[in-house]
Amino acid sequence: MERLFDSALDTSLLDRDIIWGKKFICRDSEKFRQSFSGFLDPKQLNCGPGKVSVEEEGYLKVEFGASHDEKAISQQLRFILSEIKSANGFGMRVRLRGWKSISYIAIGHTEDGAYKHAKATHPLQDEWFDFNISFHDLAWGWRNGWEYPKNQPIGDVRFYIKGIPGSNAGCDLAEVRVWHEDPQPKAIFGEDIPVLESVFDHLNDYQRAYFPDYIHLARSYMNEGKCPLAGNTLLDWPAEASLPPQLHKNGTFQYSWYSQHPAVMLMLLAIDKNEVAALFSARELVSDWLARGYDRADINTKYAWYDHGVAERVFAMIMLYALGQKHQFDTRFMARLRHAIHRHAQLLASEVFYAGHQPTRYHNHAWFQDLALMTVGLAFPGWACADQWIDTALARATDQFSRLIIRDGNFAIFAENSIGYHFGIGRLVASIGRFATLSRRETDISQIAEALERFSILMRYPGGRRAPSQGDTFRLPNAPEGDPAGREPYSQRQIEVLPKAGYAIAKDNDSGRPFMLAFFATSASATHKHADNLSLTLYMDGIEWLIDPSFHSHEYANALPLYLRGPVAHNALVLPEEKYLITPGLARLVGGEDETGFYFEGEHEAVRGYVFRRRIQGASGKLDLSVTDELEGGPLSLARLMFHCGEGVEARIEAGGLRLRHPASEISLRIELPENCGVTLQSGQEDPIRGVTGLGFLCTSMITTIEITPPKLIEKLIWRIFVE
Repeated sequence: MERLFDSALDTSLLDRDIIWGKKFICRDSEKFRQSFSGFLDPKQLNCGPGKVSVEEEGYLKVEFGASHDEKAISQQLRFILSEIKSANGFGMRVRLRGWKSISYIAIGHTEDGAYKHAKATHPLQDEWFDFNISFHDLAWGWRNGWEYPKNQPIGDVRFYIKGIPGSNAGCDLAEVRVWHEDPQPKAIFGEDIPVLESVFDHLNDYQRAYFPDYIHLARSYMNEGKCPLAGNTLLDWPAEASLPPQLHKNGTFQYSWYSQHPAVMLMLLAIDKNEVAALFSARELVSDWLARGYDRADINTKYAWYDHGVAERVFAMIMLYALGQKHQFDTRFMARLRHAIHRHAQLLASEVFYAGHQPTRYHNHAWFQDLALMTVGLAFPGWACADQWIDTALARATDQFSRLIIRDGNFAIFAENSIGYHFGIGRLVASIGRFATLSRRETDISQIAEALERFSILMRYPGGRRAPSQGDTFRLPNAPEGDPAGREPYSQRQIEVLPKAGYAIAKDNDSGRPFMLAFFATSASATHKHADNLSLTLYMDGIEWLIDPSFHSHEYANALPLYLRGPVAHNALVLPEEKYLITPGLARLVGGEDETGFYFEGEHEAVRGYVFRRRIQGASGKLDLSVTDELEGGPLSLARLMFHCGEGVEARIEAGGLRLRHPASEISLRIELPENCGVTLQSGQEDPIRGVTGLGFLCTSMITTIEITPPKLIEKLIWRIFVE
């Protein structure tokens, strides 16, 4: 059957000002089935023609079967239309089932014999979703070189799947819809009521946490003409230059620029210090980008429309809109900004764009999209699409959390292998929880945020200011005087083993001096993963003695980031010449404790053909660790035992091992090694890189790296570290 519809009758199109439309529904409709042509070219299918049936629940069920050679196949479904003389949008309600992996899906139509379409690379499975697109959508432009077709006859709607099917792979189809919408919508907006103060306040708090030094950075723009960006960056920006000359030298600079972070910092200055001039500078920055990058295609497609950056830009535009209402900006500018926010939110809501730059749907960048989409709905409750966007954002966020937050005991842990990202994600989830509370929907997001915070506390060194720099994490260096707060003893011993997440932590005191040992075997995700399986870090008496050398930039192919992410840059037994995999599921650990002490055991297979094992036995009430490293698959003498010392830690080779000292501590640590080990100390070495740690974005410092060659013919490398 078919019926005319408008935006009030079809909830999937509430974000559109529908002039005319037609919906085709499967339920009890022989016409629907007759109009469904199935596969465009069955001869190209590897799994046969498939089976099509109409289900009692009111949808078309298509079974594809399996690909026996594990190769990706392509399937197309085509719905034939007639008498659609002028339209600019079309969509389907679909459900995907049983695919081992999906490269992409696409929706489009036939034009002059060619398939004009938009792709979505990370579609949902096992859930119904609406896959809509209009020729006026930013999602269409993003996928089609910013070429927007004119309204035209639509003779079919084609749905395309490319992927590796499982034994029960299929696709369900419930609706097909075609419409003509107003490209300059008015009906969806309703009365322009002020942005809710609670939404504005929460958004400002989110931005203050993101830019703690915004006053200094924003005033550097106002007084010196510097361009403030994320990471406390200030770029020179000559008055005659349209863009900061150094902007394109680094991806992070470009992401921050297109996120409108300079405008955000200026608005925060205007809000908190009542410096109205900063607000008008922010308006000028946003207005300039709208003219150069929104009204016409920005040549920097990657960063102008980067998934995380688009979400951040929406935050900036909502802030500016709220301030524009307060300061009575002119009607034309406000209408222009309102339409830009709407189109950006449509893009965030689109399956075409969701996590569109990432290798997987389940990625932290999608969470920012969810928060931004929910914020639009909350900021503009009078918009027809407001509730729909809030519901979409919360459903997606809940799905994301179920995949990327590991619940292990009393803790919740972000799966993406980085304690720095965990800290950030904890703040993000707390923000999503606060906005979800404003929506008056019932969720458990606040409880998840609390469990994330418990893990954040667990992972902090004594004093609470620092943490291991595992994964892509900024790192605080050792201060020459150490950390006085890090010398306060623990009130009690704490041993936590989290096998689901791949972390083991021991916190105890030795003669009143607190120490913390962290042991890693994280393997739930490849995102931000370093080759750090079975690595450890050690903090004691206000000093980080053995460190994870951290992060330098996301330009992973460059020499220094490549080294810092690699196995040789971690405190573990490694095979320096072998390729390490970061595929999920390659590492694991267990552990336990009693009154005499604790043990941690782990293993990994990150190098094909080898199994690495490490056991750590620790005493109760003192720092005394006995460690056994094993390698299965080849001689142990091929491997190297690596140690990386924190800043100021001096390493000295002694009979039977090494001694570590730091000028700010009265203690020394002794590392006992087997006889005939080769020991090399390296600092600031360039080829191969050794003796350097990342501190954060494009920052490094020199440290001492210790490289130990095991003696030949031994099967286990047993070593000990203790206070002496």
